[in-house]
Amino acid sequence: MTTASDVQEKYEKYVVKSCVKKIEPVVLVEGKGATVKDIDGNEYLDCFSGISVVNAGHANPKIVAAIKDQADKLLHVCSYVYYSVPMAELAETLAKMNPWGLQKTFFGNSGAEAIECGL
Repeated sequence: MTTASDVQEKYEKYVVKSCVKKIEPVVLVEGKGATVKDIDGNEYLDCFSGISVVNAGHANPKIVAAIKDQADKLLHVCSYVYYSVPMAELAETLAKMNPWGLQKTFFGNSGAEAIECGL
């Protein structure tokens, strides 16, 4: 059975951590809504939300179903190499809800792509 110290040792050996001062000594294994559970079964309120990537909550049933449905069809398409139905529909939705009249969306994979697009 994998323990918290096993995971922390692997981080020390294999994960670049120099960009952060310290990682919390908690090894997360699952989450539901705003609650996460560590490898020892302790539950916590996730105040970080995956730092902007899980703002709809962990294991949100609607999002999980949509991910599974899309993964069965097509896992990934680079939006500036191929056309994609979900991306076209999302871009349209964002344009229609934008109060400032902006009509175009750039779908990037990272902060670097977002900065390059902005420049």
